[in-house]
Amino acid sequence: MKTFKATMTTAMLALALASCEEAPPPAPTPAKPKVAAPAPVKEVPSESEAQKAPDLAYTYNPVGKRDPFRSPIEDLGPVNANPVAACNEPLCSFDLDQLKLVAVVTGDASPVAMVEDPAGRGHIVRRNTRMGRQGGRVTQILRDSVTVTEVFSGNGEIIKNPVMLQLKPDAKLDPAYNMMTGRNFGE
Repeated sequence: MKTFKATMTTAMLALALASCEEAPPPAPTPAKPKVAAPAPVKEVPSESEAQKAPDLAYTYNPVGKRDPFRSPIEDLGPVNANPVAACNEPLCSFDLDQLKLVAVVTGDASPVAMVEDPAGRGHIVRRNTRMGRQGGRVTQILRDSVTVTEVFSGNGEIIKNPVMLQLKPDAKLDPAYNMMTGRNFGE
């Protein structure tokens, strides 16, 4: 019986080894430190080869493109819901059509003008003076007009709206006097 068991065990081992067709795993060896293999040296192509085979590397040009990592809301800039709060000058409490251009002094490097509010008070304005409910700035003072430019931001665009205040002629003309008699010419 012992011989039968020994024969059967040997036969089973032989079949198991024949079915795997692999060598038994080697005995574990101590780990050796790995050394990085040197990078293969590429040959530099000659000029004729460089001209024949174009380089197909992609390059990104960000000019004219939006930064994908920035918020589009930041690009619009700060939105001021109440422009009157940003302008604390007295002329910012009136609309531009409520203001009346009364006088202009030019011929100087810094021309000035006088604007009258609806209450009849006069205000001196120079270039860059803020006026109007939209917070416009005086951009130009001519001998008969003042230009106020209002700036709006909408749809990511900056819109400039120039408004001209004209110097209105007096409705009542001064009569012409004869200096010798003191009488009007029209009498």
